[in-house]
Amino acid sequence: MTTFRFIALLTLSIASASTAFITHLALRFKNVAAGYRVQEARTEGQRLRERANQLRIELSSRRSPQALTQLAQGDLGMIEPDRVTTLVVGGSVRPARLSGRAR
Repeated sequence: MTTFRFIALLTLSIASASTAFITHLALRFKNVAAGYRVQEARTEGQRLRERANQLRIELSSRRSPQALTQLAQGDLGMIEPDRVTTLVVGGSVRPARLSGRAR
């Protein structure tokens, strides 16, 4: 009976040690995989921060007065108000009276 008990305890100890080792390996692999995911997330975060900085710089350059003037004149064909020639056709020689003005 002692031999049976010894074999049962030996089998149980080998099984529990194997289970503990397999659990240790599984947790280690999960830890390594989580480390890779964290590194990918950090890299992605850094890339997004750089892209946000690029967009901020581009936005500030597009908001500059020179860029707006160039866009308006070049792409949209606009001109400045003081350079517009106004022609009045069929108007009277005398300017119109302002309302409420005494004669």
